[in-house]
Amino acid sequence: MSIIKFKIITRGNPRQPELPKKHYATIVRPRNVTLEILAKRIAEISPVNELDTLNTLTALSRVIPEFLSDGATVELGDFGRLQVSISSEGTDTEEDFSKEMIKSCKVSFQPSVKVKETLKAVKYEKA
Repeated sequence: MSIIKFKIITRGNPRQPELPKKHYATIVRPRNVTLEILAKRIAEISPVNELDTLNTLTALSRVIPEFLSDGATVELGDFGRLQVSISSEGTDTEEDFSKEMIKSCKVSFQPSVKVKETLKAVKYEKA
């Protein structure tokens, strides 16, 4: 069973600074897991050695942005999928819209059912 540690932080609402501040939970992150750490762990549970795994993960981190920048959804099996979404200004008519009204794009991740189920089983502990 996995345990996620959290701490309490106090935040005000920047849009309404006159409102009382509230207290929220935030995760205490014990470490960053690098590609090297991932490769080592994968090599422990698979027949692929650490160096080959690291090379594959490095290649994956290079090709995913290529597909995303073409607007593709990248399916990652039992992990989930990545896709790009955009935000734009709104117009009254379709004809009034121009590509300059697109403000930004971001990558969003949609976890698989398996990942969602795993996260439902997580327990929480105050740090």
